[in-house]
Amino acid sequence: MKSKLYSIAILFTAILLTGCAGRIQGVVPLNANTLLNEESKIGIITSNIPQPETTITGADCLLCYAVAAAANSSLDKHLKTIPIDDIKNLKQEVTQILSDKGVKAVALDGNIKISDLKKFKSKEINAAKRDFTPYKDNDINYLMVIQVSEVGAYRSYSSYVPTMDPVASFSGIVYIVDLATNKYVLYKPFNNRKASDLEWDEPPTFPGLTNSLYEVIATGKEAIKSNIRF
Repeated sequence: MKSKLYSIAILFTAILLTGCAGRIQGVVPLNANTLLNEESKIGIITSNIPQPETTITGADCLLCYAVAAAANSSLDKHLKTIPIDDIKNLKQEVTQILSDKGVKAVALDGNIKISDLKKFKSKEINAAKRDFTPYKDNDINYLMVIQVSEVGAYRSYSSYVPTMDPVASFSGIVYIVDLATNKYVLYKPFNNRKASDLEWDEPPTFPGLTNSLYEVIATGKEAIKSNIRF
């Protein structure tokens, strides 16, 4: 009897924890008519573009991470020298694509820092978790955010042992928020990774992995733009 009650308690706890977990935002495809409406005006902004670096996962203890970071230090040093102007130009390129389609679009100055925005609580489907509505002050009613989370290389570890060679990586999320409702009218993650076509471990310039990084940046940019090609 005790074991049965214990099992029920475990099950009940699991249900409670599941119910309390944050909801996962699904993909939201863009309806072109949303932006083609005469009253629509959209501002485009990017997050701060991180400097290229090696993202290490799985090295969970301090010593493990120190060993992994040291093993990838030459690659990390090289990645920091790679220019990312192609990513920084995305804001202007997207604005031009939309303008060419007859959409009223403007590239907003500066970058957006999502963590500085107030949290937004809503039970509505596709409601953003941060409050983007202050951006209405820019005389726009839609905001497109290109949020870059990772540029450079990605490598996974098990403790201090690598489980894979590093791969070029460019990832993030692109979304459009309706500033009247603070709901997503577009939400699409992009995650582009590619292994080197050559031997990757060729310091100091790592030509194979560098070429792969340029490729995934180009692929990622195309993935972002494909959302607004209607």
